[in-house]
This record gives sequence, C-alpha cells and structure tokens, in this order.
Amino acid sequence: MKTLSAHFDGKYVVLDEPASLPPNTKVTVIVTENGDADLSRECARISEPVFKKIWDNPLDASYDKL
Repeated sequence: MKTLSAHFDGKYVVLDEPASLPPNTKVTVIVTENGDADLSRECARISEPVFKKIWDNPLDASYDKL
C-alpha cells in the first residue's frame, strides 16, 4: 500500500506526483471531510470512538494500576 497526493480538477482525480503503477491498477480514493488534507489526522479523528470502546473496559483498567 502506498499513499499518493492528488486533487480533483472538477472532472478527474489527478495525481500530484509521478507514480509507477501498472495500467488498470485498482485504487481506492479516500476523501476527507471538510477538505482536510491531513489524512493521518482525519483517520485518527474518526477512529477515536472505536478505540474508546475497545480500551474502556474492565480488563484495560487493570493496566491503569501498573
């Protein structure tokens, strides 16, 4: 997996940097909310509820006492 910067020109998604991809390579495009260009920060933000659910449990609370 690799991350490539790109932009939407109103019609097409255009890569902002050269990429060596074979023809017909399948890609997934993730568009961040509010035009936030920092994908790492956006992924962390949307992951918070899931991590809270996973970490907020009695078993995890035992690590708080270490």
